Amino acid sequence: MSTDLSSRLIQITQNLKEDLAKVRTGRATSALVEDLKIEVYGGSVMSLKEVASIAVPEPRQLLITPWDKNVLPDVEKGLRLAGFNPTTAEGALRLVFPPLTGEERERLVKEVGVKAEEAKITGRIARKDLLGEIERGKQAKEISEDDYFSKKKQIDEEMENFNQQVDAISQEKKTAVEL
Repeated sequence: MSTDLSSRLIQITQNLKEDLAKVRTGRATSALVEDLKIEVYGGSVMSLKEVASIAVPEPRQLLITPWDKNVLPDVEKGLRLAGFNPTTAEGALRLVFPPLTGEERERLVKEVGVKAEEAKITGRIARKDLLGEIERGKQAKEISEDDYFSKKKQIDEEMENFNQQVDAISQEKKTAVEL
């Protein structure tokens, strides 16, 4: 039972890391655009990372180079629809990110906090489900009183570690945003 909670908490932590990778900091990162859906070849929808290489030539720039130069207009259109303003040069697209303002930094720090809290809530739901299972096992006399309290203590320890991990991950991202 505890391994079920561990695997769920690991998955929640991984999802949080992936979500936070998409939050902009002072540096450009491919995670900001790599999962954008682009319509190419007359109707096929693919993620940007499937149709182009994404490089970070400078801290506040992304260079997107489609493998097939024929999809360059499609990629540019997809980026514009997503709210970016790419410039085209020599068969590639360049995204330049302006420095974050103080207001933007505050908003992004709040967004990181919200995502971290959502991860903790999801973890608490997983904990509640597992506690319900062991409670039913105790009521049905499938597990002893001692096993019940032992498992409950183990679950609480895992949750404590999980919450510390989430706090550390979110603090690291908040620090990156504030730089």
